[in-house]
Amino acid sequence: MTPELRLIRYFVAVAQEGNVTRAAEGLHISQPSLSAAIKQLEEQLGVELLKRLGGRVTITPAGELLLERGRALLEHADTVAEEVRHRQSAGSARLRLGLTPTARYGIAPEFLGACSTEAPAMMIYTSEDTTGALLRDVGAGRLDLAITFCASEPVQGVQLEPLRDEPAVVHLPADHPLAMRSHVTLHDLAGETILVAASRDSSGFTDRVLTAFAEAGIAPKTRPDPYPDLGLQAVREGLGVVIYARSAFPDRLAGSAFVPLGPPLTLPFQLAVRDGMKTAPMRMVLAIAESLSLAKT
Repeated sequence: MTPELRLIRYFVAVAQEGNVTRAAEGLHISQPSLSAAIKQLEEQLGVELLKRLGGRVTITPAGELLLERGRALLEHADTVAEEVRHRQSAGSARLRLGLTPTARYGIAPEFLGACSTEAPAMMIYTSEDTTGALLRDVGAGRLDLAITFCASEPVQGVQLEPLRDEPAVVHLPADHPLAMRSHVTLHDLAGETILVAASRDSSGFTDRVLTAFAEAGIAPKTRPDPYPDLGLQAVREGLGVVIYARSAFPDRLAGSAFVPLGPPLTLPFQLAVRDGMKTAPMRMVLAIAESLSLAKT
């Protein structure tokens, strides 16, 4: 017969105290009840665990083994119970999540879907903004966390957790001469106008693209995107082409072509959280984010 966890806890208390009376006081039960519980445990195991010598007790070899293993068992049981309680409190939490528009069609719905599966009672309120604004809002406590894109200058008190690196594509008009290529290089784009972010709040994306050109020995012609739609309208108007994440756009987009860039250039998504945010809901969200990251590696 497998003894109850309660009986093992009682035995460990007696073995550590070396005295039944003091152990009973610590457990807030009567001394006769504790003695009866230890006797019940010995009968269930079929071994003698303690030798009684007056008011003192000594531990038998079998008792020494149970003391060692019992401590580990009780510690594990306490950990499991705490995790279950945290899971309940995490699942019913409310979180404010900021989203970069770049995550709108890809990682954001995937992340929110995973949260609804893993923690269906968790309420997540979302809002969109530029990466720079999201970082400031997380740092100021206006948001609990945010999915950012190409964040290069973290705000004080904000920690960036890697979420996913996505290979860049070149967004071209569907009738562009390069649109039917299997891939394009930065040198293929040397004569094109490259659309970059108009706002400093998205400067991390611009810096990453321009650094890639510089490392290839190319000084491209650039133009700030006049529209807040990730280059969509500007590309269609022939104002330039944009190097971006494919998941920023719907799977099918009439009038547009998305051609892989080679050699690959990766554009990172990150999860921004405040330093010191160790609550149960935040730990659960970080675990979900990590699972999504690992799933795509």
